[in-house]
Amino acid sequence: MKKVSSIALLSVLLFILTDCAKKQYAIKSINGRLVEMNSSFDSHLDPKMLSLVQKYKVQTDEKMNDVIGESDQALTKFGPQSLLANFTTDAMQKFAIDLWGAADFAVVNNGGLRTSLNQGAITIGKIYEIYVFENRLVLLELPGKAVRQLFEGFAGKQMEGFSKEVQLKIKNKAIESITIGGKALDDNATYKIVTVDYLAEGNDGMEALTQATNYTDSNILLRDMMIEYIKNLTAENKKIHVTPDDRIQVTE
Repeated sequence: MKKVSSIALLSVLLFILTDCAKKQYAIKSINGRLVEMNSSFDSHLDPKMLSLVQKYKVQTDEKMNDVIGESDQALTKFGPQSLLANFTTDAMQKFAIDLWGAADFAVVNNGGLRTSLNQGAITIGKIYEIYVFENRLVLLELPGKAVRQLFEGFAGKQMEGFSKEVQLKIKNKAIESITIGGKALDDNATYKIVTVDYLAEGNDGMEALTQATNYTDSNILLRDMMIEYIKNLTAENKKIHVTPDDRIQVTE
């Protein structure tokens, strides 16, 4: 039997690939169905895998059920002024001041807060439920004009959360006034804003944040920061307590 050279085999392969590339294909139909993930998939459990998972589940449950604080009220994530967003952004600003020495205000999107905080004992697991994303805290230096664009977007589309250093007055879905730290917004000034890396990239309608002239990454997750913040409140014998304030005033 004659041996076939590698060059001959390569030639045949190239011919096949070229011939296939010339053919045109089109999707005629697409079918799908919903498959419910339920206990029927657990009818044939692998004992070794079950033992392995159970080992880590016990350890995880112990950590997630660890009580780190207490809230004297429920903090909802709804409405033009979300109590949960108020609590979160005020904590973010304090963190930024402690870490970087300054922060004019903090911003977070309500979509990043996945559920409300119930009244009573607060566990680590509950904080994981609220702050589910791996978002890192970052500090931006943003021109005043971009800050104005940011809040104009809030007023015209949907309100997001920001810390108490900002007072925003809205009338007929338009900004009537903005003050930061008790002073009117200056378009020619530069403001230091603490937020998360996801929003700093301009996501969730916050394109104005991409105009930052400086970007500092803490490499600390928002979730981890909130856990430490609540632990510190507990160490000071304080409960989580939030009251509505005048950071957002909306009139028709």
